[in-house]
Amino acid sequence: MTAASTDLTVKGRLRNFGDGVLEFTENGIKFYVETGRFRKRRKIVREIPLADVESVERQGNDLSIVWKDATDMFVVEQPSQVEPVHERITAALKERKKEQENKETDTQQQNELAQMTANAMEAADSLFDILKNLHGRVDWKLVENSYKQSEENVARLANQTVNSVCLDVKPLSIAVQNHHPKETAEKAYDVLRALHGHFDGMASSVEDSEQFHPNRRDAKLVMQSVYVLNDMALGAVVGDEAVEKEGAELLKVLDDLSKLPGSKIDVNAVKTAIDKLSVEREKQRLVVEEIMPILQQQLKELIGATGGQPELSPTHISD
Repeated sequence: MTAASTDLTVKGRLRNFGDGVLEFTENGIKFYVETGRFRKRRKIVREIPLADVESVERQGNDLSIVWKDATDMFVVEQPSQVEPVHERITAALKERKKEQENKETDTQQQNELAQMTANAMEAADSLFDILKNLHGRVDWKLVENSYKQSEENVARLANQTVNSVCLDVKPLSIAVQNHHPKETAEKAYDVLRALHGHFDGMASSVEDSEQFHPNRRDAKLVMQSVYVLNDMALGAVVGDEAVEKEGAELLKVLDDLSKLPGSKIDVNAVKTAIDKLSVEREKQRLVVEEIMPILQQQLKELIGATGGQPELSPTHISD
């Protein structure tokens, strides 16, 4: 709350007590009496923190202040001094209300961003599943199931009341129905690129506040790690030699995410697992598949989603 530029002191009376001095400061309201031969000592009779004030009403020279379910009645001696005191208290209450409303708005925006990012993570995972199921001899039943899941995830993104994301999956649907592997892969990549582009554009549109998490930068980093992780999983399936390079890229993103408030991401544990990719190439798919569910859960928790997966540690990785 913005501090008052100066304190305001007026003579007055507290009902059921007597005469004294009413002082308005940046933190609250005090009523005191001056004692001693030269009236240099103050005896505080009532001290009301501004944070506890619920309302203030003025009737003539009277000020009625409600706080903590109590009501104190003050009478200001000079009529001309009543309005300044009333204005100070009223302005403080308005500012406090505005701060509370801003806080509630920020919380709502964070929750909406977290939900959108969680839905986007699910959409990306299911789209990458389509690509993985296209490798080798294609089982179109698996591809169709993955597409159905993708369609549901994309629909959730589009149906959000705020931060909705509209992705066109109709061309992908036609490719899957026609059992065209190459076209299905191309259309799945098109949707993935559109989703990735949305987060890139969203992150650069507004400067994020470092005071609030998750913010747009957090969401972008989370989605970047989701894409790299899925790229690694896809590479392990198709035998792509770039898996190790992608592992190094993943570690860089996770290092940034691990520094965010509330992060449980253990970069060293992930590094221990990724180091096995170069030593045990034949186990690349197994290593990535063991990393994925635990790391994905930690990412969801980081943006505000809930869950109960165990934390990632080197013991989770198969020897």
